[in-house]
Amino acid sequence: MASDSSLPHSNPSASADTALVMVATTDATGRVAYASPQLLQFAGFTTAELSEQWLELVHADDRLRTSTQWTEALAAAQTYRLEFRMLRHDGQYRWIRCTGYPQLDQTGQVQQWIVSIVDVEQLRGGGAPDFGAAGDFSFLVELIPQLVWTTDPTGFHTYFNQRWTDFTGYTLADSVGSDMWNNLLHPDDQERARQIWGHSLATGEFYEIEYRFKARQGDYRWFLGQAVPMRDAAGAIVKWFGTCTDIHDQKMQELALRKREEDFITLANVIPQLAWMADETGSIFWYNQRWFDFTGTDLAQMRGQQWRGAYHPDYADHITAGFKQAVAEGRDWEDTFPIRRHDGEYRWFLSRALPVRDATGQVVRWCGTNTDVTDQKLLQQQLERAYSDLEAKVMFRTLDLEREVQQLRQRLGE
Repeated sequence: MASDSSLPHSNPSASADTALVMVATTDATGRVAYASPQLLQFAGFTTAELSEQWLELVHADDRLRTSTQWTEALAAAQTYRLEFRMLRHDGQYRWIRCTGYPQLDQTGQVQQWIVSIVDVEQLRGGGAPDFGAAGDFSFLVELIPQLVWTTDPTGFHTYFNQRWTDFTGYTLADSVGSDMWNNLLHPDDQERARQIWGHSLATGEFYEIEYRFKARQGDYRWFLGQAVPMRDAAGAIVKWFGTCTDIHDQKMQELALRKREEDFITLANVIPQLAWMADETGSIFWYNQRWFDFTGTDLAQMRGQQWRGAYHPDYADHITAGFKQAVAEGRDWEDTFPIRRHDGEYRWFLSRALPVRDATGQVVRWCGTNTDVTDQKLLQQQLERAYSDLEAKVMFRTLDLEREVQQLRQRLGE
């Protein structure tokens, strides 16, 4: 088991300026409920002030970007990372990396957020970090929902928190060392993890990787591994502080979404139609492979409104006006017109597009298809010509009959 020496030492003379990692918790809406002493000292705010006014601490040039990203992150309810300049109590702006971890209830709703804040400038060698007293460090590492660990400069693991032992089933005595943790990784992730960790040890760069850890029950779960080097006053690395964050649910959703996208693309590429998607304004951002094969174009040539170039010039204005009107009214669109093939020949297509709406009824995208109806068009033209020929023949035959009847009447009258 790791001794007390494996924990960061207290440094009574160190100020909050040297705090490397700070922590906070917020409610589901992002209002700060708890802030570590290091964070409060860094900002010079109380918890209540931080909850109401934290955005005022953000540099004016970063404020809009940070506020927008923060709002989007809360709405997404997934792990996020923001980087911006934050005003320290002494009036100096410091670049910080803010990472939030959502805590979900059994229904999948966010209950609270655990937020870790890293002084990036400190990370890059701005002085010796100080987590405060060992008791503060222990409180922090047991509060946050990650597996927490530290190593010496060579990568020899010296400490793991209780969450590590609870998840892995390994005791501290079993866990300490240079390579024991790698044995818990999925076999497909071990070599990649070893290479990335080795690169960070050699360069002192921020460590980050997604991998699968084996739980004590024998199943694997996806984790986000991160670590920052802790340096002394001379800039030399004295310790690595690392966390493993469970991202299994998000990863499964991501993989499921990727599988659905792959299935969709496969389906879209095997259907006999040319297919495409446009955003809510009608600007096309995706085509299936059949479109590119037929037109001989690529996405760069067709993005946005450039699809006009593939349509017959005699029809382009009419097509554009019709589709824009359908987009403005949010209604289905249909038209028939010729599209140029890669060899220059035009073929007739029946084109349709349907609006896709969100839960509030707002159009979020358009899905469209172009179906080759050239053969049907030619057959229709042939039938129309045949019908016209038949009508002409009937008309002429009728005239002949009328003439013959007239002649017959004349002979009878004689």
